[in-house]
Amino acid sequence: MRFPNAAAGVKKIFTAEILALIAAIISLITAFMAIVAVAAASSGSQGGTIAAGGVTLILGIAVGIIALIAFIMNIVGISNASKDEATFKTALICVIVGIIGSLIASIFSGNNVVRAIGTLVSNLANLFVTIFVITGIIRLADQLNNAEVGNKGNNILKMIIAVNVLAIIANLIVLIMGGTVSVVAGIIAIVAAVLQVVQYIMYLSFLSKAKAMLAE
Repeated sequence: MRFPNAAAGVKKIFTAEILALIAAIISLITAFMAIVAVAAASSGSQGGTIAAGGVTLILGIAVGIIALIAFIMNIVGISNASKDEATFKTALICVIVGIIGSLIASIFSGNNVVRAIGTLVSNLANLFVTIFVITGIIRLADQLNNAEVGNKGNNILKMIIAVNVLAIIANLIVLIMGGTVSVVAGIIAIVAAVLQVVQYIMYLSFLSKAKAMLAE
């Protein structure tokens, strides 16, 4: 094993991403249960409202705990990997920038402009964390002469760029053209969402292969 720190780090990053995926799935269930609670309240079903509300609260707490664990594991993993490959240090800086952006959005939640800027900074920082993690693994793969992992990483980078370009286009269409082309914007948004799912699956697959590569 030539890169023990990177091996341990990527393993933690992989686990963190699995936990993040679980949190995302639970979030969808939570959103559905919230809708059920509202529907029950509208129909006058007190028992249904209490039950759905209770489940929603429990799931919400679970999401928060899982997301926090995933976030901490991701930071620790990137920090470990940075000892073997400098690119991960840049990813770590992006993590810090993302935290600052989230804090700004939270502190100035009453100011739509500042909140939007903070959210944008946080989202872009998270995007660059992923990009630099993949780039770091690609560089490790090059040093280990593993063309398969390197090529897979390059393909995922292209996918990430494509997905985010589509998301930006959808947002611009909504802002510039307004409701007159809402259908077009909706279609683009749906395509971007599907690509994001595909991208995430590919990312996990890539991390799995990287983990196996570094364990050798």
